[in-house]
Amino acid sequence: MMNHPRLRLTQIALSLSIALAAAPSFAQNTTSAIGGRISGADGKPAAGATVTIVHNESGSVSNVTTDADGRYVARGLRVGGPYTITITKNGVSEKREDVYTNLAETSSVDATLGAPAAIQTVTIAGVAGGRSEKFSKTSMGAGTSVSATELAIQGSINRNLQDYARSDPRVSQTDKERGEMSVAGQNSRYNSLTIDGVSVNDTFGLEASGSPTSKQPISIEAIQSVQVNVANYDVTQKGYTGGNINAVTKSGTNKVKGSVYYVFRNDSLAGERFNSTNNTYFDPAPFRETTKGFTLGAPLIKDKLFIFANYEKLQSTRTAPAFGPIGSDKTNVGVTTGAIAAATQIAKDRYGLDIGTSEVPAGTKLDVTDKLVKLDWNVNDDHRVMVRYAKTEQADPIFPLLSATGVSLNSTWYSQEKAIETKVAQWTADWTPNFSTELKFSQRNYDSVPRVNSQMPLVGLQFSGALPAGAPAGLSTGNRFINFGTENSRQRNILGTKTDDVYLGANWSHGDHEIKFGGDYQNNKIYNAFLQNVYGNYTFACLPNIGYKTVTGFATDAAIPDCSKLTAAQHEQAVLENFSRGRPLSYQTQIANAGKTMEDAVAKFSMKNTGLFLQDTWTVNQRLTLNGGVRIDMNTMDDRPLANAAVLAPTVARTTATGRQTGGYGLDNTNTFDGQKLWQPRVGFNYQFDSARPMQLRGGAGLFQGAAATVWVSNAFSNPGVVTKTVGCGISGYSACNNAAGQPAIFSPDINNQPTFSGTPPAANVDILAPGLRQPSVWKANIAFDHELPWYGVVFAAEFLKLDVKDGIYYQNLNLGAPTRMGSDGRELYYTDQAYLQACWNATGGSITSGATCTGLRAKSGSNSAFNNVILAQKTSKGGSNLMTLSLSRPLTAGFGWSVAYTYTEAKEVSPLTSSTSNSNWSGRSVFNPNEEVNANSSYLVKDRINAVVNFQKKFFGTYNTRFGLFYEGRSGKPYSWTINNDLNGDGLAGNDLMYIPSAPGSGEVVFKGDTATNHANEDKFWSIVNQNGVLKRAAGKVVERNSDFAPWTNSFDVRVAQEIPSFFNGHKATFTLDIFNVGNLINKKWGRINEVGFQSAGAQARSFVDYAGMQDGKYVYQLRDKVEDLNVRQEKGESQWAIQATLKYEF
Repeated sequence: MMNHPRLRLTQIALSLSIALAAAPSFAQNTTSAIGGRISGADGKPAAGATVTIVHNESGSVSNVTTDADGRYVARGLRVGGPYTITITKNGVSEKREDVYTNLAETSSVDATLGAPAAIQTVTIAGVAGGRSEKFSKTSMGAGTSVSATELAIQGSINRNLQDYARSDPRVSQTDKERGEMSVAGQNSRYNSLTIDGVSVNDTFGLEASGSPTSKQPISIEAIQSVQVNVANYDVTQKGYTGGNINAVTKSGTNKVKGSVYYVFRNDSLAGERFNSTNNTYFDPAPFRETTKGFTLGAPLIKDKLFIFANYEKLQSTRTAPAFGPIGSDKTNVGVTTGAIAAATQIAKDRYGLDIGTSEVPAGTKLDVTDKLVKLDWNVNDDHRVMVRYAKTEQADPIFPLLSATGVSLNSTWYSQEKAIETKVAQWTADWTPNFSTELKFSQRNYDSVPRVNSQMPLVGLQFSGALPAGAPAGLSTGNRFINFGTENSRQRNILGTKTDDVYLGANWSHGDHEIKFGGDYQNNKIYNAFLQNVYGNYTFACLPNIGYKTVTGFATDAAIPDCSKLTAAQHEQAVLENFSRGRPLSYQTQIANAGKTMEDAVAKFSMKNTGLFLQDTWTVNQRLTLNGGVRIDMNTMDDRPLANAAVLAPTVARTTATGRQTGGYGLDNTNTFDGQKLWQPRVGFNYQFDSARPMQLRGGAGLFQGAAATVWVSNAFSNPGVVTKTVGCGISGYSACNNAAGQPAIFSPDINNQPTFSGTPPAANVDILAPGLRQPSVWKANIAFDHELPWYGVVFAAEFLKLDVKDGIYYQNLNLGAPTRMGSDGRELYYTDQAYLQACWNATGGSITSGATCTGLRAKSGSNSAFNNVILAQKTSKGGSNLMTLSLSRPLTAGFGWSVAYTYTEAKEVSPLTSSTSNSNWSGRSVFNPNEEVNANSSYLVKDRINAVVNFQKKFFGTYNTRFGLFYEGRSGKPYSWTINNDLNGDGLAGNDLMYIPSAPGSGEVVFKGDTATNHANEDKFWSIVNQNGVLKRAAGKVVERNSDFAPWTNSFDVRVAQEIPSFFNGHKATFTLDIFNVGNLINKKWGRINEVGFQSAGAQARSFVDYAGMQDGKYVYQLRDKVEDLNVRQEKGESQWAIQATLKYEF
């Protein structure tokens, strides 16, 4: 190569860095950019130089001109590469080849122009190898980028973006069973997932995984690049307070390219499950899961118009239900096939109903189909248009009402059918060398509707007492059921959302400043119908003291005095006759109140958000870059929940010790987020040190508004407490069903003609959004130091990240009534007086509500009987996170790269908000007082986390790559609480009351039931348990804090091995891939287990070993349980076992 002394390129002056920036100047974007500074041979800015950027595979051309300071930037470029950059001025040219870009990043290419000598070629790093992703002038915040090459190397048995996002040290898969992903210890529902700038996550908020379907909408095969935003201070970032996973789909090129692939896994490729009760292993349930698909990219007009398409179908078998009647090959329930056959015949002959069978048809499968078509149009060198359509459709068979105490027939089963359809159109335009715009329209439609197998009332045939002949030993003699008809929660259950988005942004480069400004608008329309029991819900049982005609051993029309004395056959005959004659034990249906319709109970509303933003990125000098801006979000809701005047009425306190509160709560239940505004200032900086090797200091701070799960808002529309009521017989508020001789049959098979009865309907639930409640928002700030070490391009990084909640949400139940006592530890108690007597508690922790002493015992003593639960979504400003991350990384260079990081996290929250319903969000935490606003460890906290990634690829066999990817995660277990097993404080919830630990043995602060002055066996047992646990031991003399204990440490290795193999056709190849999940468990089945505390409906993750058993002399009486609740091995979806997935892909 010639090196003319006067005209040569000065390599030392050349700064070429491809930025996988942690805080880029793009946001939730679909494009990339290339920019930099061009100098002349004298070191002065080369103003007026022409920079031509060509995307080699599509022929797309972007021409820009350097300004007075020699700076240039080309935006709206395709993600990836390779690009060829030619810089020309006054006949002097320089060319750069193999330049790559990443999603939403600005790749920096600075150069010093020489003379028109031999053109040098420099391979730019990025994913191709070279400088670390961290070193970029726009790198300010916290995040990670994953290139197309890394997507191909790293394993993902779930084939979703979450498996790649976990490579960021601050991202944890906190619940693999539910697909839950937490960022910086925040609620998984506060994350967002965007593909091509369109949200594809569960915006309604029913799914903890964040995905509306069983698999990720849009196949991973169609994804080009991924960006994880944890703290990105660009003012266009919106809609999340946790993290954002932003991806862009592939595009067609000038070359016809495509693939056909097949993915397979089954139960033979999965490890044995572990039974922790008896320390045995058992095979996983049989299953077979396949994914088939293809991709195709091609030019429609060379250099102008391109198409990319993807089709994929996932099918996963759904095994037969695990429970069946006596004599079946399933776990037996104490009912007979004869009873099922008789019920089927009665339903057909008497009512004209086909109630189905208990057999699952062969070939029943989860079926998910993805379709995608994308067009890219290079209108000219200055204008580019992208249009994309995608649709995911899912049918998931569900088998409800199956358990150890009941079987259901297929008239109860249903298929949950979901569809998410997205459309997006984007126009990027370069109007001048210094001014560009981006205009984007998108629409997202989501529907979730159960396809039921029947439309009929739900019926449960209840059997009890003696077990039928042939019943296996150990079956319960308690109530067991045969269920058929439309499952009560699917009788009217329709969810539909339609989301329209518009974005218009502009970039103006002026000297050292780059100004970004614009706005965005979103309109999210919701339709949510969730009405239970509208078709009717009946339970038939053996009823005493009425006449029967078909019960063996009893005369015609003779009454049965005591059903518990019957044989199994007699009991069965009695239940079936009652069904035949329409005589239920209980019945209920939901109807509209006077003046209302059932449609009034449907949540129908729109949530609109208008955002405006302005930002200046100032290149102060070659070393310092500053970024500052502001965003304002304005919320509009024209719809309001129906007003409940009774709730608005003032509260009237109870007037006697045993009385109850009356009146209302003085609250307007029609509050929404309407009219709220939030100004969000954001700043960032990057300082590049003058050092032999790259070294930088970066950081920033800003306010971010997210979005509350829409279902939390929807609850206020669905439950205003004035639209519907429950009517029936044999239920609370109504007399027993009148089945006496001569009375008409109560049961009606006609869903449109269900009987009604006079009575007092059960008190309604009311959900309210508190005045001043706002969309969630958090302050984020980070400071980081990055330095390239002398060895092999390894980079050391240290980063501190802080989150502080500005606007959070927690729930209160307003209908507890006033406290009736204070506990010895200072907590509020809500029971009637009877509950404070030891005589009113049995040996298993249950309350006794009968007898002269205990009659009248109830929780929530002073609650208002006109209401059930009145749940208020309340504002809090408590909560946040502190994270410290230390990492070493080597960028993917010459086919080899790796990273390892340790992150220490402190994360606090007031409420974990684990549910879609208000009542469950109130009850789903462990508490000292039930409505308290108390900070504690987040339920999503991963206190210590080590994650490591290894990427390797090499051509061992000719031109065919061998790839190896490894992901390791070692993390502390999830937090949990220590609680009383039953209901200590009388709030109506069992298992959510934090345990008080006496200060020392023999302190007398707690009475141990069963102990005497000379026998302290129970107290000794209590202290034996406490002293074996450090958290309990340290809590002596106080209440154990919520989520202060942790499950054991977990280790997990996932591996991908892929080998390209030759094809019969030139330019074609095949790739065989094995994804191995939890490799440690494959080596040793005791390794890789996830041991956690089971989730319970009240108190969330909690362990117990004590029951409350009344009070004595103002002190709690503790009754010790047989043992401490054990940890559970998480394995419902194989999280604790190894699994292998095989993929064969043919590429052309």
